[in-house]
Amino acid sequence: MAISLKKSTIRLSSDSKDRAIALMKSLIRVNYFKNVIPSEIELSRQLRIPRSAIGFAMQILQAEKLVTRSADGQSWTYNVWEHQAPAGKVGFVVNVNILGGWYSVFQDWLVGFEQLMFSESYQTELIYDFISVENKIEKIDKAWQGGVMGFVFASRTEQSLRSHLIHSEMPSVIVGSATIEQEELGCITMNNRMGLSKIIRFLTGQNHTDIGYYTVGLEYHDGFRERYYAYQYEMNQRGLTPHLEMAQSEAHSEISAKRAAEMYYSMPKKPSVIVCGSDREAYELATELKHLGIEVPHQVGVTGFDNNHYGQILEPAMTTIDISAVEMGRVAANYLLNEMQVRQMPIKIELPTELITRNSVHPVITGRKQQKTQVLGVESSQIISY
Repeated sequence: MAISLKKSTIRLSSDSKDRAIALMKSLIRVNYFKNVIPSEIELSRQLRIPRSAIGFAMQILQAEKLVTRSADGQSWTYNVWEHQAPAGKVGFVVNVNILGGWYSVFQDWLVGFEQLMFSESYQTELIYDFISVENKIEKIDKAWQGGVMGFVFASRTEQSLRSHLIHSEMPSVIVGSATIEQEELGCITMNNRMGLSKIIRFLTGQNHTDIGYYTVGLEYHDGFRERYYAYQYEMNQRGLTPHLEMAQSEAHSEISAKRAAEMYYSMPKKPSVIVCGSDREAYELATELKHLGIEVPHQVGVTGFDNNHYGQILEPAMTTIDISAVEMGRVAANYLLNEMQVRQMPIKIELPTELITRNSVHPVITGRKQQKTQVLGVESSQIISY
């Protein structure tokens, strides 16, 4: 069944300048840089945002008197709450350093959460970099004793931690999909099943019938597992055979994509496109396939999931599912504000998803003697409307 493409403006999580402004404001207000902001060159390297956009953002922040340039012009200082004390503090808990690697989705969650909390005069404290679950609990307890009034958890939230939060009566909410197979805490997540349905509907509309799947962490990440099962369901509903050879139960590692690419290379009948559990997996897989002489999208298409910031700026730009990450952060903030007033019934809120088509997939043109691919002819992002 053919699916019509509806042209739209380029759909990115935000353009470089807007992203730089929003992210820098939130990072400054959570004191990520410990009062001294690095140079624009270093910020560009860490944030993967063009230096010109960083420079523009810093001019805006200086005009708003949020930052002051040092005398030598090489760095910035700031004092967010110089003229007004916050009404209270809340904690944003993440297992990783959000400026490391492929963590722009965590950054978007932070931006949405922090923006709304700041508008309500709450200061957000960033809590991260744990060596164990016990260490995470210790840091959360320390923050609670230091006046933090509630927490949002943007990473995998272990059973022992959830039990501790409930026993200690700490207002808490989960954002993201790493821990969604639980009922103790409120959870703000995305509709993984519908997201996978949109990808498969799009691909079959482009005449793809051999559709593979690559993911990692099936034992550790509830959302990846939900997407994995949704892929199988959607394929079976269409009478198509799922290709599960590349799916991996182990947590992500440096060799995950290499292993998947080698598995694809060895398949007697290779899928024409590979759906990946996240944008990170998609780009790592595309890189490893290239090392084997397999070009994306000319020889095989690849799709991601989450509309990661880097998926928009690398080549080829990735067809993916947008999860409205900034909005998820805002919804989590609203939930936590209510939880801090009175204990809420723990519910799971699923935000809708949208399919973003870019250049990592070509349609299959079926001829009498062979199948070949041709360029879709889309130069900018498109949103698929059903």
